[in-house]
Amino acid sequence: MTAPDTDVFDGVAGDEKDCQIYVANEQTALESPIGVSGTTLSLVGSRFTNGDILIVDAELMQVMSGGGTAVLTVQRGNGGTAAAAHTAGTKIYSACNYTDLSVQPIDAEGTDESSWCTVALTQQELDACTPGEALLLGSKTYIQPLSFWRRITVPAGTPMHNKSDLKFRITGTESLASEEIQIGIS
Repeated sequence: MTAPDTDVFDGVAGDEKDCQIYVANEQTALESPIGVSGTTLSLVGSRFTNGDILIVDAELMQVMSGGGTAVLTVQRGNGGTAAAAHTAGTKIYSACNYTDLSVQPIDAEGTDESSWCTVALTQQELDACTPGEALLLGSKTYIQPLSFWRRITVPAGTPMHNKSDLKFRITGTESLASEEIQIGIS
């Protein structure tokens, strides 16, 4: 999760706000086409680091250099996939699938206000969940986003301050998407 979840709350009267949060693999698109033998990817945005495995259409590539920039040198045809030509605008994803994903609100420093945060799969379920407890999200493939809802409840009489250390810890098991690619599931 690279985009921060921000909101402003009234601590004097007490306040409560819900927000839907999305979890997705890093992704961008090819800025220019690449041929079968090319090893340089020009991307619309910089999203990947050296060593990352990427998926472009049905081809796996490993980032060899240029991580952190929009121009990457890649090793083509990883994981038994065939190198192929790709057109400008083609989506590129981090090639990881995840199982047993869970999310838990945490407070990174100072007084622990993680109990102000409740998480649930749907907005309607927020009322029945226990504040501060973890939520099992399940599994996601590299191309599939997941979402969950969070509710922050700031108690009345809370002194005004900039609370920027409430975060979500997401845990699970990561695996390479190569098996699904080789058998043609995408």
